[in-house]
Amino acid sequence: MRPIPSKNPVSSATQQGSVIVELALMLPLLTIFILGAIDLGLIVREHQMIQNAAREGARFAAQPANKIDPVNPSANANTIRDRVINYLAEENITVAATNCTADGTVLKQWNCGAITIRQQFPIVTTVAGVTTTDFGAEVKVTYTRSLLFPGGSTLKFNSVSLSGSSVFHNLY
Repeated sequence: MRPIPSKNPVSSATQQGSVIVELALMLPLLTIFILGAIDLGLIVREHQMIQNAAREGARFAAQPANKIDPVNPSANANTIRDRVINYLAEENITVAATNCTADGTVLKQWNCGAITIRQQFPIVTTVAGVTTTDFGAEVKVTYTRSLLFPGGSTLKFNSVSLSGSSVFHNLY
């Protein structure tokens, strides 16, 4: 088949030029949408990894061998912290970590930078009107992730704070 010749040869050349102009106008917007979709996917993935690391830390802290010992408390707290850090390192996520220190309150919470450990987290259960309190190990992890396409100083969003927490019933 051969193309039907146009009665106005100038209109075909003008239309080709307008397509290029439309592409030039829409390409930056399309790029922003694609970068935003990629960034959102990465944020969701990293949030899941943070949650999984908190779950792994709480599971590890709930085991009898990892009970924080009153004689040398920071040793087991640092071991739990290292378990969370190593889990995240396998996913190329780095969180700020320091030596674990007790907060000095009744909560018996250990602050390890972006990781918080609490082995006496109360778990309240009510069955048939009878309330019992048991304890579990709670681990919280926070992580600040910078965006691929930051909003800059005008929109004031350059990063997203992600957090995950988990509680496992103590096995001791």
